[in-house]
Amino acid sequence: MRTPPGLRSGRTFPRDNAFERTPRWIHSDSARTEGERLTEIRTAVPEEVDAYLDALVRKGVFSSKAELVRAALVNYVNATGTFFRGFDAETIFAPDGRLYQVEYARESASRGGTAAGIVCEDGVLLAAEVLGRSKFAPGGRKIIALGDRLAIVSSGLVADAALVVDELKAAAPKSTDEAVRAVRATIHRFTLSRNQRPLGVALLLASVLDRKPRLFQMDPSGAAVETFATAIGRGAQTAMEALETRYRKTRLADAEKLLPDLFGKETLTEALRVVP
Repeated sequence: MRTPPGLRSGRTFPRDNAFERTPRWIHSDSARTEGERLTEIRTAVPEEVDAYLDALVRKGVFSSKAELVRAALVNYVNATGTFFRGFDAETIFAPDGRLYQVEYARESASRGGTAAGIVCEDGVLLAAEVLGRSKFAPGGRKIIALGDRLAIVSSGLVADAALVVDELKAAAPKSTDEAVRAVRATIHRFTLSRNQRPLGVALLLASVLDRKPRLFQMDPSGAAVETFATAIGRGAQTAMEALETRYRKTRLADAEKLLPDLFGKETLTEALRVVP
C-alpha cells in the first residue's frame, strides 16, 4: 500500500484495551499548534500500560511515549469529532448564551399550519388552517378539546404536539394555571438534556376552567405568555396584522367573522368555541 503524502505508515496505539492494537494513519503535523510547537501533555497511567508503551517505543513503533499519546489523542478527536462539533449539534449553551436547538425548534414550529386564538366576552375562540385533507385521508382535527372547558391547538410537528396533549390529559388539571404549568413542564423538560432535541411545536391553550376566558401562547423553550389574541404558524404575521387592525373584545359570533381576514378567504379552516 502506498503511503499518502504527509502521512506515516505502520503506526499503532492502544485502544480502550491497552493490549488491543489497531493500525492507523497518523498525520505528521496533526499534533502541532499554530506556532509549530508541540503541546506538552501530562497524564497518569497504570504501570502495565506504561510498560506496554515502553515496549512500543523500544520496538521503534514510536520515537517516544509522548508521540504515541499525541497520536492516540489525534485519532480520538478525528473519530469522535469532540472538538469539531458545533454548539448546534446538542442542546447546550453556545458561548454567546444561545441554545441553537431551541431556535431550530422555533423555526420548525413557524413552518406549520396557521392557528389563531381570540379571547371574547363569552369564551375563547380557537381556529386553525386545515391542511392535507382529502376524501381518502380526512385526517383528524387540529384543535384538540380536553373536556368542555379546555382546548389546545398547535403548529409544527404533529407527533410532538400529540405528546404534549397526552401528558396534559394525564395531568388532569383542575385550573387554568395547573394546565399551563403542565404544558410548560413537558416542553421545558426537552430543553434540559443535551441528548434529546426540543419539541418542534408552538401551542395555543384556551381555558375557562376558572370560569374566566384565558388564552396562552407557548413556544419550544417552554415559555408561556398570556394574551388576548395571537397567531402561530407560517401565516402568523398576516394574521397578527389583521388582529392588530380589527381586534376588539367582543362576542364569539363576531370573532368568527374575522377568520377570513386572518387566514384568507380561500383557506379552509376549523374553529372551536371554548365556553364556561
